[in-house]
Amino acid sequence: MKIMMKKTVSCLMAIIIMAVCIGGTPALAEDAVSSATVKVDHFPVVEKHEDAKVLVAYFSVNDTTRAIALTLADALAADVFEIIPEVPYTEEDLNYNDSSTRATVEQRDTAARPAISALPESLEQYNTILLGYPFWWGKAPRIMETFLESIDVGGKTIIPFCTSASSPAGASADDLKKMTDDTTTWMDVKRFDNGSDAQAIREWAETLKLGEKMKLYINDTAVSVDWEDSESVAALRELVREEPLSVQMSMYGGFEQVGSLGSKLPRNDSQTTTEAGDIVLYSGNQIVIFYGSNSWSYTRLGRITDKSAVELADMLGNGDVVVTLSMD
Repeated sequence: MKIMMKKTVSCLMAIIIMAVCIGGTPALAEDAVSSATVKVDHFPVVEKHEDAKVLVAYFSVNDTTRAIALTLADALAADVFEIIPEVPYTEEDLNYNDSSTRATVEQRDTAARPAISALPESLEQYNTILLGYPFWWGKAPRIMETFLESIDVGGKTIIPFCTSASSPAGASADDLKKMTDDTTTWMDVKRFDNGSDAQAIREWAETLKLGEKMKLYINDTAVSVDWEDSESVAALRELVREEPLSVQMSMYGGFEQVGSLGSKLPRNDSQTTTEAGDIVLYSGNQIVIFYGSNSWSYTRLGRITDKSAVELADMLGNGDVVVTLSMD
């Protein structure tokens, strides 16, 4: 991947506006246009990956959020999309001392939706979106709401990150979450502050474990699984991300092993005729692995690809087993 030199990123310093009340209406009490000064000396040139499952989408009026977004995309081998306003913001637009400036008016107006010059052609290939923005007046810029209302992120996982010199991220990501429906999984927001460098950014990217695959063991034998790209599987990954989950399975009907996950997952049931090796979700909280066939309403989770029907019958058809799910 090609690299181009860039001077150390600088940005606006955080400005704290004290709370006052005029005629019973509270004035802004959070940071004004606020961002962090990050130490990124090299900007990776991120090229599109045909098989990428992760997209880094970001809005940046200077190089601060852009530096973090490009570093994250490089670390995760992700695609990148810049949210560019149809009308660019000027320095005067961001003047917090003038209550009539563009950004001030927009941030005070919950209905404001600044236009975007272009949207991604398609988000179908991505299961995870890292969403980056600077911190303006204690909130995400309104253009982020424009973006989320203009795209379909149903069934995807969104990991928000923001830049702020002093203030915590607060409810900025919660406000954005309201722009999506219940099928979208939101992770906790990550705030990058003054002094964040490329190493710290990459270390956080590693903690996301987005390049890892979910492993399945039948007793102590690892099997290869082709997992579905769905909100159910995404929720299952989150369930086992911190520590492995062992499920006591029981034989049922002479064709399947079934066990409780102990948690409810999103479900998208459809009438399904299963085959040996199919893995499904039943009733939202039970995982089922087939060594035979059945027809019922299930949510597909995946399929075991490295065992024949005979091998699966031997592994699953001779007594109860323990299935363990874990991340690499």
